Amino acid sequence: MDRENKKRVTPDLDEEALMNLMVDGVKKEGLQPPAETLSTELPEKEKPVKKERSRSKGISTAEYEEIFFKEVKSTARHGKSVYINPDHHKKLSRIIQVIGDDNITIYAYLSNLLDHHFKEFEHQITESFNEKNTPIL
Repeated sequence: MDRENKKRVTPDLDEEALMNLMVDGVKKEGLQPPAETLSTELPEKEKPVKKERSRSKGISTAEYEEIFFKEVKSTARHGKSVYINPDHHKKLSRIIQVIGDDNITIYAYLSNLLDHHFKEFEHQITESFNEKNTPIL
């Protein structure tokens, strides 16, 4: 009982160092990389990356369900087979069972997700495609 009554003392942790450790792992030299490699790597990593935020972050739950849990006109038998990561399949199945009340198929949910994705990112997809696509002739 004495152990339970004593207050637990938590040591001071460098949260930033722990997060970096989780991302990068432990280096051969130990937790702290040498100062010379740290200074040479910084200019390379400071490349500006512009990320566009999705406009759909602020939608309500009702709007989400209206967009993604609607019936689609085609059926899976008229589509193509695509393999899905087992973890993603499990999540999709669970989402459809709970949120969609098991009234919609994975095919329909994925079709709605892709339709929304293509509408949402049409400009970025077209721009990237045109930059990387070179004509044959």
